[in-house]
Amino acid sequence: MSRNKILIPIIILTAIIILIIIILNPSTRFNKISISETKWNNIISSRTENKNLILRDLEFNDYNLVIDEKNNTVYYSLINDNKTKYNPIVSFKSKNQNIKIAILSDEITDNKVQNNYKFKIMIYNDKEYHIYNLVCTELPIVNIRYKEKVGIKQKNIPMEIYVFNNLSNTPNRIAISNGKIKIDENNYIFSLNMTTPGKNIRENRISILNMKPNSEYILKPVDSQEENVAGQPKNHRVELFINNEYQGVYSLEYIEREFGK
Repeated sequence: MSRNKILIPIIILTAIIILIIIILNPSTRFNKISISETKWNNIISSRTENKNLILRDLEFNDYNLVIDEKNNTVYYSLINDNKTKYNPIVSFKSKNQNIKIAILSDEITDNKVQNNYKFKIMIYNDKEYHIYNLVCTELPIVNIRYKEKVGIKQKNIPMEIYVFNNLSNTPNRIAISNGKIKIDENNYIFSLNMTTPGKNIRENRISILNMKPNSEYILKPVDSQEENVAGQPKNHRVELFINNEYQGVYSLEYIEREFGK
């Protein structure tokens, strides 16, 4: 068999795989999906709004955004010193078929981020559409998820914590960890396990927001206008989510005592 006869099927197969990836996970730049108000209104006028048309995943620069379905809002944390943070690569998935995505003619600027400006992002198909708010923040994001509906002061609830540290010079520093959490009024107190969800031993080579396993931390609500306390590098202001639902700006602080006491 000649070399060309071997290479041609490989090239065709590679092209098919790339095409499938593009179809299943379409991606483009933020400014490329920003459409005029006229086109936006044309899409809406020829379609029916359907709140069951929802995003399953939305990524900016390969970072999973937090989708708060209850408040119909998506949250994007801009990565420090990343040149593409104002015009990220956008990719998405939906449980619905033949979905397209669009931004109402707009661009991300520092002024809009600092003023909690709400962008409009729409997913749609030939017959229906659904519009989300899109909020950008310069703060790290912490998303805590647990299965139980719990009351105040219950202890040691199994949880999963997702942290995105956009303050690092290393882009997309993302961690998903298991641990335990307890709730005390509006405060959330938690520790991380020494093992990852995949049951691998954590080596602690990278510290995310100074957090390490077998240490205890507390999240306290703060005024969004307050600044970080000088001289306390272990404290961080973060955007907190509980089960993907936005809670507000919290202070993440280390507690120097054994977890659960």
